[in-house]
Amino acid sequence: MSDQPPAAPGPAPLKGGIDCRAALDQLWEYLDGELSPEKMESVRTHLALCARCYPEHDFEKAFLEAVGNCRKDLCASHRLKTKIMDTLHRLGFSPTRPTSV
Repeated sequence: MSDQPPAAPGPAPLKGGIDCRAALDQLWEYLDGELSPEKMESVRTHLALCARCYPEHDFEKAFLEAVGNCRKDLCASHRLKTKIMDTLHRLGFSPTRPTSV
């Protein structure tokens, strides 16, 4: 038995030319169609081949669809929206374009 700790796992394998971290870091922009055509293809290919990332894609896509289907008269109050945006901001979320709360 060795006194050395086990080696840290290596980087996630490349699928579509990018690793899991890169794919997930670009997922929101991918779902919004905001990436260059080359990056869109890289993320699309990665998601098609990666069993670990695809469920994250499905969840985030379903979330965006639910938000998109939200009727304004049934949506959350201004107070709740502000609380959610404040929490997202504290967690590091920074919208790339202005949002109206």
